[in-house]
Amino acid sequence: MRNLLREGMTPHKLAATVALGSVVGLIPAIGVTTALSTALAARFRLNIAATVLVSYLVQPLQLLLAIPFIQAGIRLFGLAALRLSLSEMRRMFSADWLDALNQLWVANLAGILVWVLVALPTGGVLYLLLVPLFKKVLPRPQELVA
Repeated sequence: MRNLLREGMTPHKLAATVALGSVVGLIPAIGVTTALSTALAARFRLNIAATVLVSYLVQPLQLLLAIPFIQAGIRLFGLAALRLSLSEMRRMFSADWLDALNQLWVANLAGILVWVLVALPTGGVLYLLLVPLFKKVLPRPQELVA
């Protein structure tokens, strides 16, 4: 397992892997992190197993940040205010379940758009901070003897 995670890892690739896995793991859409991190890691030729692992490791933060992302999206896009408590959602679904689904879907989509706005600069800053750290920590490749 350890070799699988370190396979072909330069400090730059490891920093990109951790940054990508971290930001994808925070998307406020439960259940899409594995597919999204796999697709992006494959697209950018990063270690898929390590990217998915990092996205799983930050998922507790995903749960903590989902509602703040959604609330920020509601404010940013001027949507009708939603109280995201369990009792309020029960009331919404009792009154009109189709309208409740629509409101929650739109609010979640607004949260995902806020995540996109935050994820791009956060991933870039995280990458820039991790490259020098990984250059110090990772063993240097053996120089080829001619």
